[in-house]
Amino acid sequence: MMTDYELASLFFTIMEAAQATFANFLAIISGMIAVSYFFAHKLDRTLSALLLIIFSLFSLGFINELFAVYSDFARLGAQISAQGQLPDTGLGWMGPVIAGAGGLAPVPWIILTMTGASYLATIWFFFHARGMKRE
Repeated sequence: MMTDYELASLFFTIMEAAQATFANFLAIISGMIAVSYFFAHKLDRTLSALLLIIFSLFSLGFINELFAVYSDFARLGAQISAQGQLPDTGLGWMGPVIAGAGGLAPVPWIILTMTGASYLATIWFFFHARGMKRE
């Protein structure tokens, strides 16, 4: 069993990793949107397919990583919440924030939905920008 300090430290370490991974995912999404707007109409089918494959591999990798890290975060939150209910602990202040009513927080599924929707919207925007009329 981990000490209170180790659990709190692990909590913040996982959150830092999740935030860094999420920032990287947003950078890829933003970059693809910019590339789509400025260059999608200039790319032939082969280069478009190559760009979409590379973008998809990296995006789906980040989505998988984000789902995994937020799942770990939710499980750790449930453990901290349970340990925070014990009489001789200093973790009681973290419990309600992480896991409501003693259950596993829906955070991983929210992240999966949000990142998946962002990925699909970016793919849609690529094809939309490819078909836009330029002057």
